[in-house]
Amino acid sequence: FIHTCGGTLKGRNGTIESPGFPYGYPNGANCTWVIVAEEGSRINIVFQSFAVEEEYDFLSLYDGHPHPANFRTRLTGFTIPPPVTSSGSIFSLRLTSDFAVSAHGFKVVYEELRSNSCGNPGVPPKGILNGTQFNVGDKIRYRCVTGYVLDGHSLLTCVTNTAGVSVWDFPVPICR
Repeated sequence: FIHTCGGTLKGRNGTIESPGFPYGYPNGANCTWVIVAEEGSRINIVFQSFAVEEEYDFLSLYDGHPHPANFRTRLTGFTIPPPVTSSGSIFSLRLTSDFAVSAHGFKVVYEELRSNSCGNPGVPPKGILNGTQFNVGDKIRYRCVTGYVLDGHSLLTCVTNTAGVSVWDFPVPICR
């Protein structure tokens, strides 16, 4: 009997529990959860409970889609693991269990982190943007095509505002 579980999760935060938690997950489970956050965000995972049969059942973590290239670590046993933060906007967890004993399983809470990216602010009509990096500390420069004059600030810097959100220090200029 193969228990179906897992799925794709969206939203700023949520909870993932192994099937049957806290009464034990099924044997022969193979569940994959993929958390998809907003573009440019990161995902933070905090374990609230963790009990997986040592060395037989595993929770594998992937920094991105559940592809071998994104494999981060494999968790097993009865110790609550430390929090994990993704490097991008996708994070995956895969629970695999054998056909013998199972344990309580796990419960994790995830949340989308306000990232250190300001995002691409775009180019105004008749404008030219110099710069390809849009993270905190990065600077970009605008100018206008010949015959147009820049109105506003030509140099924008990605900064962190008082609320801890990454924003451009000035609005995108316009070309007149």
